[in-house]
Amino acid sequence: MPFFFTSLRAQLGGFAACGRIIGAACVLFLAGCGAIVPAYNNAPFIVHWWLDGYADFDATQSARVKADLAQLHLWHRKEDLPRVALMLQTVQAAVPGELQAEQVCGWYHEGLDYARALAQRSAPALAATVPGLRPAQTERVRRELAKSAKTWRGKWLDARPSEQIDQRLDKALDNVKTWYGSASPAQAVLLRSQLEATPYDTAMAWAELQRRHNDIVDTMETVRGQTPQRAQALIEALLERSLVSPDPAYRAYAQRIISSDCAHLAEFHANTSVAQRRHFADKLAAYVRDLQRLAAQLP
Repeated sequence: MPFFFTSLRAQLGGFAACGRIIGAACVLFLAGCGAIVPAYNNAPFIVHWWLDGYADFDATQSARVKADLAQLHLWHRKEDLPRVALMLQTVQAAVPGELQAEQVCGWYHEGLDYARALAQRSAPALAATVPGLRPAQTERVRRELAKSAKTWRGKWLDARPSEQIDQRLDKALDNVKTWYGSASPAQAVLLRSQLEATPYDTAMAWAELQRRHNDIVDTMETVRGQTPQRAQALIEALLERSLVSPDPAYRAYAQRIISSDCAHLAEFHANTSVAQRRHFADKLAAYVRDLQRLAAQLP
């Protein structure tokens, strides 16, 4: 549910590159997509297309990546979708009442556990492909990451604080519309005040983005030519660092943002109407039905 952690996701630009590698197949249906079933069923194609845009696979590499993504997708359909559906049912049962910040953070950490499990499952497939990438492909990845970093910098680091708040507020209002149906003028004022109170540090986020991008390229260069067995441990470590930064200062900062987001969602939810909460619960129920349907489908 993207509304939960809009502030954090805006600050974690570095996660976008590595996180999509480990998470795209499972988060499509949690990213506000209006057509969950076809999007999920097409996830291997979409993820391959995204990765190919970075690495420009040759025919042999492309065939292997497609086969590995198909196997990962099958595993996720059978093993993870039922668990995610159960988690969403837990949230659905809670939203008619009041929410506590600790409760919301618990859901966040449960989602992080799902991402970690998917990362571990993805590591062997990545270890089978990444060591075979040519230097020119690694250089292409470096250039593409630099492009995405430039875009992030222009949107966040180089923007005035008021512009950053306006962008975050627009996204938050869109998410409220998705989950609660709409936001009243008073709720929009509350959202802005929450965003203004969130302890943003775009300079720290920028440094973390650069660290993560450099980490991806450095790891690619380190594993080049290695056997999949030797590369896997290094790739597993990279994926873990993409989820939890090795920088203690950034980890502390991220935790402050998470805690702030959890408290803000609980506060916002306390100021919603019965009808808005019903809309939220109905939305979650529709997601659960779709996930259960997907889990039951044959590939």
